[in-house]
Amino acid sequence: MRCAVLFTSLLLLSIVPLSTNVTAEGIDSDTGVIIMAEFNESTEITNLTITAPQTNDSILLDEFRTSEIHLFRIASERDPNGTWSGYGNWELIENITLCSRTMLNSECSGNTFQMEIHPPPGYYFVNYALTTAMPPSLIEPNGAYWDNNSWYQYYVNNPPITSSNHYLQSLPGPTQYLYENISLIESVENLSASYSDGVTDLTWDYPTGLDMNHSIMIYSHDSPATRENWSEMPKTIVSSSVPAGTTSYQINHSSSSVERDIYYSVTLLYPTSEDTRFLGSNTLTSPVWEDNVAPLFIGELSAIFDVETGTTTIDWEEGVQDDDLTINIYRSSIEPGALASNTLVATVDAAQSSYEIEVPFGEHRQSWYAITLEDSQGNEIMELTESSPVSDPVIESTISTTTVSGIDTERYADGTVAISWNDNTNNPIALAKVWRSTSGPIDSLDDVEELGITNLSSQQFLHNPLNAQDEAWYAVTIVAAWGSEQNPWHDERLFTGVNSLSQPLRETDEEVEEVVVSFTSSVMTTTGQRANLSDGSMVSLGAMNEGDMIIISTSSTVTNISCQDINGEGTSINSQSDWALSFSANQSGEKCLGLIVNGDEEIGFILTWNYIETIVEDDDDDDERAGEERDDKDERDSPKSRDGDGMETVATVILTIVILALIVYLLVMMRTPEYAEEEE
Repeated sequence: MRCAVLFTSLLLLSIVPLSTNVTAEGIDSDTGVIIMAEFNESTEITNLTITAPQTNDSILLDEFRTSEIHLFRIASERDPNGTWSGYGNWELIENITLCSRTMLNSECSGNTFQMEIHPPPGYYFVNYALTTAMPPSLIEPNGAYWDNNSWYQYYVNNPPITSSNHYLQSLPGPTQYLYENISLIESVENLSASYSDGVTDLTWDYPTGLDMNHSIMIYSHDSPATRENWSEMPKTIVSSSVPAGTTSYQINHSSSSVERDIYYSVTLLYPTSEDTRFLGSNTLTSPVWEDNVAPLFIGELSAIFDVETGTTTIDWEEGVQDDDLTINIYRSSIEPGALASNTLVATVDAAQSSYEIEVPFGEHRQSWYAITLEDSQGNEIMELTESSPVSDPVIESTISTTTVSGIDTERYADGTVAISWNDNTNNPIALAKVWRSTSGPIDSLDDVEELGITNLSSQQFLHNPLNAQDEAWYAVTIVAAWGSEQNPWHDERLFTGVNSLSQPLRETDEEVEEVVVSFTSSVMTTTGQRANLSDGSMVSLGAMNEGDMIIISTSSTVTNISCQDINGEGTSINSQSDWALSFSANQSGEKCLGLIVNGDEEIGFILTWNYIETIVEDDDDDDERAGEERDDKDERDSPKSRDGDGMETVATVILTIVILALIVYLLVMMRTPEYAEEEE
């Protein structure tokens, strides 16, 4: 095949030294492939230029596009004594094609491309060769290295390449050599980097045999460092004063926020030079990820307790699609300002949007829940702000009785108010807080008065209000630690009729409403007793004898004047639509429970007296006196003439007394003849 002919006859170009750059060129006489090498002594870089021949042979151009060619560097090194070492070391530089698969024939014909070679430190004469076949291993199957003659015989018998090596004079191609003089490396080796907890650790191996008249430079940069891009690439000096001989360095990021892939390089800075060729391993070829920026969760958080299942559902509405993140759930028994690691209750996948927490039996607790995002580096925001996802407090209870019941109040005679309740919580360390309101039933603790705190088990609290009110309401709440909780908390829940009064208590004395009437009244007797009557009056008329009269009068006509129990319990006399009621003192009750009514106006009073009965020795006289007394009673009980014009009470009383005096006078005159006959 033509491919074999082509690549068997590839040329190796050797270079004739010049004053600054040395070049060499090799041409395959069959295919016209050209390889040119140039060494730059100032940069110590060899540039290769490979050119495909100008041809219209489509088959050949197809082979240029598809066939893999091996580029080798064949170098012999000179030792410090000036002796060249043998035939040379074969080093595979790269596998290439002369044209890309997408090139047209016109583009592939005469295609030229360039490559940079960074030779290792030392002084070499070098050939660069193109071949289609990989050379044998440098080590024979028995472990022995091939000697120069063995290499020579292999390539004489199997000429796969064009070579400029003087040992291959029988092969086609030039016999010139390219000299590469590379200064010794002055840098650290095996640089590595790791990041953890906000600190980047750099470590390296320190070469031996170096002068210590230098310092160590540490750089950071966003892309890999090469000798070609070093001068132009953006970079930051991390430190310029690390002492010579140091093999590690720490970078603490606590004072700044970082979230990046970053490269580091370590060089040695001498008074007049710095080795930035990066020929060894003093720069990172893969970046290190540094991240001390905690992810922020933005959203709302709710917590709802289900009494039936005894579980609390934490809901944050929407998860986060990021494999690098997780969600941490925290619970606190007090309103949190910052999160503590010992309050972590669960860690879930960031893609979740809710989580159920089972509340153990026997718990009665008030809980705040919060969530955070944590990345793979352990970054997490533990300080809470107004925008942090924290739930409102939720009461989680798996016990039956958590409040007092049967709240009641009583006012003592001295004004003390006793608030009492029933305690069925079986919590011996619980405390009761007592509250008072004068504006209505207590359904929240806003704008109410806290009276004090006492042991819940005492079931009573005494209070002496300084500003007693006609209406006051009371409530009792509990402060206690329950179940596994260590911190007591205040259960502010209020239930009307259970731990909060539904009806008010009167803290003031009952006010007796003073009766105001439009008339005046009085009582007078024939014995000369007289008193004004008002609502609630209690008047004692003293001793009264047979014939004495009691008169109750008003300043104007009233609807009714009555006396109850006057002749014993249940008896009564009255006068309707009149201004006076008179009756004899000779009544078995010796008492009048009086009531004067005039429309809606009423006054009640009590009259009492002591009736003294007169004792008569002669039976006839007794009969006569009895008859006289009956006549007198009939006379006094008969209807009295009354003025229709409403005479004043005082004039009426005087007239009554005059009439009574006349009656007595007549009785005396009628008895006179009887006394005269007895004398005769």
